[in-house]
Amino acid sequence: MPTRPPQNSNGVRPLQHHVYRGRVRTGCLTCRSRRVKCGQETPYCKNCMRLKRQCVYKPRKEQRSFPTAAGTKDITAPEPVNAIQSRRSRETTSVSQIPPSPRLENEDHVLLQTLRLDDATNISWGAVQDPFRSPDSSIVDVTVRLESALRRRKGKSPTSGDDESGPASPAALISRDIELTTTMDILTAQEVSLQPWFSFFVETVECPSITPYDCVNWRRMKYAVVDLGRTNAAVASATIAVSALYKGQLYNIPLSKASSLYQSSNSAYQTLLNDETQSFDAILMTTFLLCLFEFIQYEAIPHLNEPSDAFMDRLGTWARLESTRSALSLRIVAWLRLLHAATTRGGGMGLISERVCCLLPSSPSLPNLKSSAPDASSHLFEMLSTPIFEFYLDLQTISSEIAKLTHYHRSRNTGVDQEEVIQQVEEVISRLRALWDNRSPTQRQSPEELRSLLASKIADPVITLIGICAAAYHAEFIEIDRVLGDPVSESAASKHAMRQVREIVDGDWNAYDQRGLLNPGYLRPLFLYAIECMDRGENQWAVERLERIKNPICRSDFFASFGKALTEAQLRKERRVTSKYFCIWYFGVPPPFM
Repeated sequence: MPTRPPQNSNGVRPLQHHVYRGRVRTGCLTCRSRRVKCGQETPYCKNCMRLKRQCVYKPRKEQRSFPTAAGTKDITAPEPVNAIQSRRSRETTSVSQIPPSPRLENEDHVLLQTLRLDDATNISWGAVQDPFRSPDSSIVDVTVRLESALRRRKGKSPTSGDDESGPASPAALISRDIELTTTMDILTAQEVSLQPWFSFFVETVECPSITPYDCVNWRRMKYAVVDLGRTNAAVASATIAVSALYKGQLYNIPLSKASSLYQSSNSAYQTLLNDETQSFDAILMTTFLLCLFEFIQYEAIPHLNEPSDAFMDRLGTWARLESTRSALSLRIVAWLRLLHAATTRGGGMGLISERVCCLLPSSPSLPNLKSSAPDASSHLFEMLSTPIFEFYLDLQTISSEIAKLTHYHRSRNTGVDQEEVIQQVEEVISRLRALWDNRSPTQRQSPEELRSLLASKIADPVITLIGICAAAYHAEFIEIDRVLGDPVSESAASKHAMRQVREIVDGDWNAYDQRGLLNPGYLRPLFLYAIECMDRGENQWAVERLERIKNPICRSDFFASFGKALTEAQLRKERRVTSKYFCIWYFGVPPPFM
């Protein structure tokens, strides 16, 4: 007959170890809350490493101070809860630091450092933490006590090993929990954590003048920016400024925060220029990010319009040494040329001064950026898309020259001026036709032929790229007609170009994505179509297609309204109306870059 377990003086049998279901008493707080055995390895236990959880050990009873970044106050660990409760009127102003979670260092996980804002503009390096994603140890401690108090209220005995500091009502503990979490969130709101901004940059930031034509290298560039931003304050601050601007545009929220971050990144950029130990790749990367900000926020004054002597010296040294030019730096130079071409059209003065343009090297062939995980399909797409992007790059160089023939950039007041422009246009048209005749064999294929030769994973993006580049080519002939004449006089070349644009958009060139949105690469061809056709039906077709782009970064809805209003004005006046000045009169602002 089995013997009964012995009873104590109160007649209560002690809990047997093998049936214990209470909270684990040792190890990290994460394992204790999960009621699993913790190996107690430091700084992270094996359980947390395996499950990629936040590993937090309970702090010691005494207060400890931790070193912080220069220019900030020391952070002191909070007092025990019972000491805080005795002085409830005192505002909680301290939080304990959290060691970073173990994370996989790949393209999808970019979490390292935190930037602290002083007066909302001064950015300096701060502690490694992620307060909104993981609880602070003091909060875990309060939560343990709260759970214990609630168990007591339900008639359950708390675990004998729990560290209770004294009787307290659940309401008091909840209020303390609210006070501590609110304090932590207030402190966090004063910082700019790299993790959410870097993740947003990688996943969301695109450039309408670049990404549709060079999407693979654009994405690889973003990973390179994030990787360098982990250790370079100027690159990180410029990345955050661009991300803040894109968030403002996407969600239609005020851009004051983005403007403040842009000013801070400009200050960090000047410091970077004066640091001889920094590579020019870091300088060029930061330069490009600032130019990207100025391209989207087009009212900002481009910093390369009047470049500093320090930048010109570093650029001149780098341009003379071909051996120092990396694939990323050459790609960024090509993208800067694309941004500059877009900002010289429509009355814009460009992002880059002539001094800088003369020093930027032009490479006959651009090497693609290396991938961390190359595969056969990506390699094949790169082989097919590289000559198409080079075609587009040459096309935009010619487009920039066409833009400089307008009255925004040169005199058009005399007959002699007009004769000079006509001669230059004839030369430009010859170069355009030569460029088209020498396009790659891939660009000569129809969508049906490409789909029969290639897998859909490769064929579809190639077809999309060919379509937007062809539309961009035909758009230049529409632009030339507008540059040459007033009143309205459609040439045969312009009419043919408009028909080609319409056939491409409504054809089988993958103009629409899976959501039914039109590719942003068609923005300029459709806008030129809208303002050059003198028929309300055709104008309505172009406006409806512009409205299907639905891209707040390139302001497609604005250009749809702009194209419709400008065409109505031209039909009333029976002549072309200058687009820039009409935009200022009708909308109150100059037109954005396109």
